[in-house]
This record gives sequence, structure tokens and C-alpha cells, in this order.
Amino acid sequence: MYKLVFVLLFTVVFANANSLSLVKGKIQAHTEVFGDSTINPQTEDIITELEKSDSLESIKGKFEIEAISLISDNKDRDKHMYEVLNVENSPKIVFILNSISKQEDSYLLSGILILNNISKPITSKATIKEVEKNINLNGDFSIKLTDFGMEPPTMFFLTVRDQIDIKYDFNFKDN
Repeated sequence: MYKLVFVLLFTVVFANANSLSLVKGKIQAHTEVFGDSTINPQTEDIITELEKSDSLESIKGKFEIEAISLISDNKDRDKHMYEVLNVENSPKIVFILNSISKQEDSYLLSGILILNNISKPITSKATIKEVEKNINLNGDFSIKLTDFGMEPPTMFFLTVRDQIDIKYDFNFKDN
């Protein structure tokens, strides 16, 4: 009996969920080489699988990129970045969005980031705007390479900063 109630409740909740289609999106990472310059790889090649039911707080799902789609202004440096990101053994970077909560004039997104085959909880402060059936989601968060089993590279006595700042901006259509 309990299983039947659970199945019916699960069906009703997801029957009311709408798929969000990504219209346009961008993810940009930022770090620095101490004493030299900044590194800002980015990608617009993003796969999303998001569902929304009755409110913005109900959005859940997955964001995925191929690590090799991250491109900066220096192709040689990008090759080193792909080595650090271990793209041969871990070609995808995935964020699983588990919850969204309203925080005054912004939102707090919580989920799991999977990078270099290591999963870590992540929270991000974001703004979400909904106009008719269009939803804009943008925000940022920071990670440390060492938290994901990666060592910041050193080249000619210059070391890449361990902290990576991530910014994102997505436009969705609520179907």
C-alpha cells in the first residue's frame, strides 16, 4: 500500500514538471598565474537536463560540459589545462542541482560538482529572473583544484593559483 501511495505521489509531482530547454548559456572559469597573467577559459557548449514544476525553487537537474570544450586565449596553455583536468580519464564536468532556496533578493543553489571523477558539494549564490516562459539564471562560485585531486601547474617558477572562480549565465525556455 505504501509503495502504491509513493508511486502515485511521485507520478503526480513529475507529471506537473516541465522541461527547461537551454536557449543560450556560458560558463567561464578564472584563475591567475602568480606574477604573470590571468587565465579565463570558457565554453558555450553546455548540455542541461532540468525540470521545473510550480516555482523557481523547484528547478532540479543536471549541467554537463566536455572539459575539452573550455578554451582560453592561449592554445598551448589550454593543452596544459586539459592535462591538469585529466580529460583522458575524466572528460566530463557535471553539476547536479539538488535544491534552490530564496535568499532575500537572490537564490542559493546547492548541488554536487563532479570533476576529475571526484564529487563535492557546492553552493552558489545566483540571481534567477522569470519573464513569461523565459528564465535567466546567473551566478558564481569558487573551487580549489586540490579539493578535486588536481595540483596547480608550475611553469618556469610561476604557479597557477589553486582557486578557480566560476561564473555562469543561462537562458532557458520553460516548455
